[in-house]
Amino acid sequence: MAKTIQEEVAPNFELRDRSFCEQTRPQETTLRPGASFLRSLAILALMGLSSFLLYAERPPTRSPHEMCAEADAIVEGERVGASSVMVRQWLRAPPDLENRSSLIEIPGLEKNQRVVVQPGTKREGSTTRHLKSQRLLCFLVKKQDQWQVLAQGEAGSLGMVWIEDGQCYQYEQIENNDGVGSPSYSLGVSRFCKTEGELLTQVRQGLEDHRNWERALAIENAEEQAIVLCSYLLRRTSPEGAYETYRKRVRALLPKLGEHAVAELMILLRRAKAGDRLDEAILVLKDLGPLARPVAGDIVRLLEEPGRVDSGIAIEALGRIGDTTVAHRILPFLQDTLYVRAVVAGAMASFGYQDSIPLIEKALPDVETVKATDAHYIYAMLQALHELGSEEAPRFTEDYLEAPAMRHLHDLLEPFLEGRDMR
Repeated sequence: MAKTIQEEVAPNFELRDRSFCEQTRPQETTLRPGASFLRSLAILALMGLSSFLLYAERPPTRSPHEMCAEADAIVEGERVGASSVMVRQWLRAPPDLENRSSLIEIPGLEKNQRVVVQPGTKREGSTTRHLKSQRLLCFLVKKQDQWQVLAQGEAGSLGMVWIEDGQCYQYEQIENNDGVGSPSYSLGVSRFCKTEGELLTQVRQGLEDHRNWERALAIENAEEQAIVLCSYLLRRTSPEGAYETYRKRVRALLPKLGEHAVAELMILLRRAKAGDRLDEAILVLKDLGPLARPVAGDIVRLLEEPGRVDSGIAIEALGRIGDTTVAHRILPFLQDTLYVRAVVAGAMASFGYQDSIPLIEKALPDVETVKATDAHYIYAMLQALHELGSEEAPRFTEDYLEAPAMRHLHDLLEPFLEGRDMR
């Protein structure tokens, strides 16, 4: 095994001059005084769908790079007892010397089944075999003065990699068929690092990237910290390269930097190149809300350029930012997918933009074509019409309640009926 990397590699962060650009002159809008963007739990879930889609395909198994960011210690060794591990090397050693022993106890280690599932053909099906090697690499956390494997489960641990004949095996969490009880685990060849060499490479990179991240968090100047954190949002500028371990964490931190984050994100959007993934930056601006108003025009510009940003994410962000001057430029997206139409309707309700009422009504799908997957999008549009004061909202609601796919939303839709007799 390779030795622990002691050297710290300084991050290469570019410092630039920055300034806000003048904003476009506000345009006339017809607003409904006092209109609000109040959402029930159902609509909150819907409007958060754009954010969810970014991570919906994330596998339950964690990569070594991710676990380097979370582990208190990383150890390579060999199991010599039910729950005992003989340490060959501390890849990340605990700061206190007393915990750097050559023999450590990991309670529950004996429960980790070591049966490898080997996929087979449809005809023959999968086969299984038992690992003979006791070598392993563990990502550890300290809990109640005891070492535990990161994400430790009953019969498998996501933070453990078994090594046999130079090949790496990881657990994957799988859903139980009945959907209840403890999750099950399947052990197979790692999808992140098939060989021991690949595993060590990822750990080295993960440790280096973690040190860079810790230095970024330690920056005291808010403006400079915003520069560094924003660099994580684009693959071509990110200190962690193609990895996304810290990119996902930036969203929780940047809004705390307020106007400094807004200024840097404006530069990021304006200097974006073809192929840059900008959705993460847009989500941060959404979280910044009205503070991000200076960037609303830039979001709209990207929205009007096909393929630059996810339409739903961008429009949702604009609704949260609340710059009513861009309302008329969002309206053409009422001809997009039903999901995007629902997000546009929500943004119009947020703006209180009454001129959008007939366009939202026209964008509603035919009652006869409604499917179960459409129900919550339609609910969002009806909610928006209700908030905007549409006189036709009760009639549309009554019509949609006749559709079998909408009846499970009766309790949510009933307030839009305004006392109409449904008998």
